[in-house]
Amino acid sequence: MQFEPENEFELSLVKAATDLAHRPQFYKDLCDADLFIIQHGEKQPESHERVTLEQGKTIQIQNIEHNGKLYIPVFSSISRLQRVISEEVAYLGVNALELMKFTHGAELLLNPGSDYGKEFTKNEIQSIIDGSIWEPPETYTQKAEAKVMLGQPKVYPQELTSALSRFFKTKKQVKKAWVAHFHNPDDGLPPHTLIAIDAGDSYKEVSSEMGMVINSINIPNPPVDIIPITNGGGLESYFLNGQKPFYTKKVLGLF
Repeated sequence: MQFEPENEFELSLVKAATDLAHRPQFYKDLCDADLFIIQHGEKQPESHERVTLEQGKTIQIQNIEHNGKLYIPVFSSISRLQRVISEEVAYLGVNALELMKFTHGAELLLNPGSDYGKEFTKNEIQSIIDGSIWEPPETYTQKAEAKVMLGQPKVYPQELTSALSRFFKTKKQVKKAWVAHFHNPDDGLPPHTLIAIDAGDSYKEVSSEMGMVINSINIPNPPVDIIPITNGGGLESYFLNGQKPFYTKKVLGLF
């Protein structure tokens, strides 16, 4: 049966599956969404109100085996749940973030048997709970005495720049972004990719969400460092003096 999104979260799920640039927004939508879980050995109450999982409360949650591992099956709508059961069961609707905290240590499987779903590992769930999923990738800080080499990548990271360009379109703070091939002989790393972004005071917020996009892509020259464009000094001068940005924010009314 074709997957037809029934709510805003399912729309976000489908978009994240087909567009890497949407994945940061997907995690935000996930934390706000209600998920449905099957209660083991319970009868369904007449009301279908959303439940708050209070500390100390005990509920019996149905588990399933998938690829040799145990998961708690969770569903993005009641109809997704109903499509995989053969008899009447009890279920609860719970905020996703609240559920992750309540079942801490378990792994979740979203929409088993559906065309659109996702496995959530223990580490991923922990990063969502503690907020570390939003931590930015490495930000390069230039030392005054460092002698670095910058140039354009021999193998251009087209998938990376395309995905980031789509992501930047959702971030009005980002004015421009550049890519370069970067090597600092003193840091022990091989030549790799450097992204420079002009995002003003929103650099930290934007760079943290960039990490989710970057980590989903096979990059020709990993890892990826990020630097902010601020005052035009140091490495920034390379990008500002003649290098064409791969992304430039369009101003309404101008070509």
